[in-house]
Amino acid sequence: MSDITVVGLGLMGSALARAIQRHGHRLTVWNRSPEKMQPFVEDGVATALDESSAIKASPIILICIDNYSVTNTILKSEKIVPLLAGRTVVQLSTGTPLEALQASKWMKAQNVLYLDGAILGGPNNIGTESGQILLSGDKEAYAQAGTLLDCLGGKIRYLGTNPRAATVLDLAWLCERYGQFLATTHAALLCESEDVSVGDFASLFEKDSPTHYHASTIHSGDFENCTATLQVWRAALKHILTQANDSGINSDFPDYVDSLFEKAVKSGYGNEHVMALVKVLR
Repeated sequence: MSDITVVGLGLMGSALARAIQRHGHRLTVWNRSPEKMQPFVEDGVATALDESSAIKASPIILICIDNYSVTNTILKSEKIVPLLAGRTVVQLSTGTPLEALQASKWMKAQNVLYLDGAILGGPNNIGTESGQILLSGDKEAYAQAGTLLDCLGGKIRYLGTNPRAATVLDLAWLCERYGQFLATTHAALLCESEDVSVGDFASLFEKDSPTHYHASTIHSGDFENCTATLQVWRAALKHILTQANDSGINSDFPDYVDSLFEKAVKSGYGNEHVMALVKVLR
């Protein structure tokens, strides 16, 4: 039996699995598209033939896939539900606080210990000191899985028993990022309108800061090289909009941000760097 099974081998899921592998934990991986398992096969990592084998392989199941709906499709199938009791499930898929709460209630009904989590950063941060992952949910689940999950980054935080906490802070963190995106693009327009170099604006900030990076991207005009496209950022924004609707809070900020992202996508910039927003504002 493995120590942990990783379900989902996209860019982020693969990064999680590789970090676990590097630390010598017994690992099983599974992905709906078998070709994504091949690099792990070549490195001698155990791979599951199907969902049932993936669940049976380990007491701890780490899920990192597109969204909660896909997770539900996998875990709520008739052949999988009987296999879940007594296991610990850690979900690092992207979703909303309501989805996290619903998942927690369903897992409890199946006698599953559950942690809902959020990854703050990209695949390159996983397994490094800068890697930050938030976890919330069953205290017993964290007691069982926490030590193993420590290898995923230097900042692994357990936030307590409220299963919504990790997702809430993830969305709050994203809000700050969107605010920075809009501030930087407007600042660039301000500089351009007064014949001041956007490069000079970038130089006001430390070279490792997001503002320096984003302003420099606008200055260079290179919107092709990015790890997350404008369209990817817009998809994440939808969760903030959904949360506002679910909770009944004011949505003026995400509504406005989404209106700009929508214009950018319709203008054909969806596969470019998020700073391509400046083209819409221009």
